[in-house]
Amino acid sequence: MEMIKIQDRILTDSNRLDNSQKEAFLNFSRGCCQQLESKLTLAQMKSLTNGILTYWRECIGVDVEKFWAELRCNNIDFERRDELQFALSKGRFRRVDIGMAARKDWAFMKDLDTVKRRFSERELLLIEEIIEKDEITRLGILKKCLQKRKIPQSQILKFGECIAYFSYCDLFSKYFSREEVEELYKLR
Repeated sequence: MEMIKIQDRILTDSNRLDNSQKEAFLNFSRGCCQQLESKLTLAQMKSLTNGILTYWRECIGVDVEKFWAELRCNNIDFERRDELQFALSKGRFRRVDIGMAARKDWAFMKDLDTVKRRFSERELLLIEEIIEKDEITRLGILKKCLQKRKIPQSQILKFGECIAYFSYCDLFSKYFSREEVEELYKLR
């Protein structure tokens, strides 16, 4: 129950989520609290807990860092799947949505005490390089498709991920003219 209170507090105070996202999380929390009021078996409790932790385990962001720090401060011990540690060990992000979140939030995250305590200066620079490499790789795919005026069959999924990445991270104006962006959206 304490974990849900922590989650709700962090989400309510978040400036990274919009109101509809906050509302969805808070509704989920209310449903979880109702479930907790009934007698749950150990398996049901574990399933409910894993449902709550899925977002926090699989995302990167300022709110995610705050959540895990709050759990530690309250001596609530759950295993964390650290996506930044994964990126360091593999030189890439596990999924495009994680790369997007890292790209969008890194400027804020790298200055958080929780991040500075977990990673050395060298590792922080490596994470920044991984983010930059991800962006440049995706830029290359978009430019190549734009140049050829088509999306190769083998690149359709990757192209869609690149469009989502650039849109979410507001990168189109950094690399493309308005006409080029329109052309990218028309490619088949």
